[in-house]
Amino acid sequence: MPKERILKGIAVSKGIARGTAFKYETKKVEVFQTPILSVYLHEETERLKKAVAKTKRELINIQKRINEETGEDFAQFLDAQIMMLDDKEIARKVKERIVKEKKNAEYIYNQVISDYAEKLSQSKDQYFQERVADIWDVGMRVLRNLLGLTHSSIIDIPVGSVVIAHDISPSESALMNPENILGVAAEAGGRTSHTAITTRALEIPAVLGIKNLMSKVKNGESVIIDGDRGILIRHPSSGRINYYKTAKKKEKKLAEALTPYCELPPKTRDGRHIDISANIEFFSEYTHALKYGAEGIGLFRTEFLYLTRRGNPTEEEQYRVYNALAQRMKPHAVIIRTFDLGGDKIFSEYHEANPFLGWRAIRVCLDDPEFFNIQLRAILRASVNKNVKIMFPMISTYEEIRRINLILRKVKQKLASEKTAFNKDIQVGIMVETPSAALVSRHLAQEVDFFSIGSNDLTQYTLGVDRGNEKISKLFDHFHPAVINLIKQVTDAGHHAHIWVGLCGELAADPLAIPLLIGLGLDELSMNPASIPPAKMILRTLTIPDCEKIAQGALDFRTALEVKRFLRREIHKKFPDIEGVL
Repeated sequence: MPKERILKGIAVSKGIARGTAFKYETKKVEVFQTPILSVYLHEETERLKKAVAKTKRELINIQKRINEETGEDFAQFLDAQIMMLDDKEIARKVKERIVKEKKNAEYIYNQVISDYAEKLSQSKDQYFQERVADIWDVGMRVLRNLLGLTHSSIIDIPVGSVVIAHDISPSESALMNPENILGVAAEAGGRTSHTAITTRALEIPAVLGIKNLMSKVKNGESVIIDGDRGILIRHPSSGRINYYKTAKKKEKKLAEALTPYCELPPKTRDGRHIDISANIEFFSEYTHALKYGAEGIGLFRTEFLYLTRRGNPTEEEQYRVYNALAQRMKPHAVIIRTFDLGGDKIFSEYHEANPFLGWRAIRVCLDDPEFFNIQLRAILRASVNKNVKIMFPMISTYEEIRRINLILRKVKQKLASEKTAFNKDIQVGIMVETPSAALVSRHLAQEVDFFSIGSNDLTQYTLGVDRGNEKISKLFDHFHPAVINLIKQVTDAGHHAHIWVGLCGELAADPLAIPLLIGLGLDELSMNPASIPPAKMILRTLTIPDCEKIAQGALDFRTALEVKRFLRREIHKKFPDIEGVL
């Protein structure tokens, strides 16, 4: 029996799957150099023109199909490629070189595309490096059409497969079927790649960035993919298989027990209603939010609108997505967060030594009012549905929210002068995710309608710990007394100003944290959709007085370890029914 091997990569989509390795390899297109007589040069450029047109039709057809089956946001993955086919600079270069060098179209086209890809791959920016996949995807399609070759498709992958690939192109990643594909592992890609974004939205476990994966895994061998830990296990031992079988059985049993909670209201045992909302990254994920019983969208991340295309999304493109989401979620609220670009969401060639502390989120928007205004107009137009709220990320000063409100007021006035409908009473909120915002929250509360505490960033900034750095990850702990005390301070400041306070981030879905957060006075918890049923189950066992006592006790400790030990002890004593999910 082959020996078990563990291959490490980047965890990009959670979940565990055991299946058969299917090596997905697109055949490399071999291109040869052929001299062309002057009399045939026009015919050669026309041949290229027809191949590009055919490729464009193919991509538009794929885009339509994805739009119908998966959602408009996935279909937008192909916008960059379609735009590339219309790129006049590339077309001019190829035509000039065909005529000048008197070489065949496929050879020259391959040369130009290779040069273009090489320039991007040399960029220090991870986002631009990952966009090289767009170039090769569309380039290979054009070359296949020039050569009369057929295209392989990920659609044909057999049921029960774990896809093993060097990379999966954007047009193919958008066609992945979770009924056939149990998991995905690839050599290329990171958390902002098309494959990562798509697998997360489709709830397919995925691990990317595994070095030399294609040479290490064979077709048909048994593998386990662990998207929680970021590993692929080849030839899992019987002990490993049994471990994961037991884990899957527990998951299945828990899922069955939790199913009824999807339909139940999120109330404590003594009748207090707490809003349980969903964090989503794509329009199509609203189906998951509804499936798991969300009472609204507490955080709609809009960055995909920027990251999945080549260029800024137009007002109309943004409006269509925001409006459609608001209509699908009625009567529940939809909180749209303005672009949080920068940090781990790379979007420009501007290099920063510490992007998390640099030019990101609201700072980018305030520095580019035209870019900001376009998104504000789109959100305000969608607000006619009466269930849209707007939220601004990464606020660190009082001056920022004053500037934002001034800009928003001017955008409203412009829309009114154009007689464009919008909700004049749209609720405006901010994410409290910097210590400075938390410490001046009593002042910020006078300027907004709600707070949403971003626990992930608040923890990292409060503790001075980069949450993506493996060497110091053990220092990152939401239960640190400094973080808990800031959450308490923000909640009290909001309630003193008569505004509601929510929390979005990993802490909201932590079973150990929910009694603590309720006791601290949070009015809303927003989390990934799959975490909603267990959160409801926990919530419905709690009573407000007991949660308040737990929260008061937790505020007195010196370390995160002491806080967690206290919470486990108190929850076990007061709420023994939820011990099994801690």
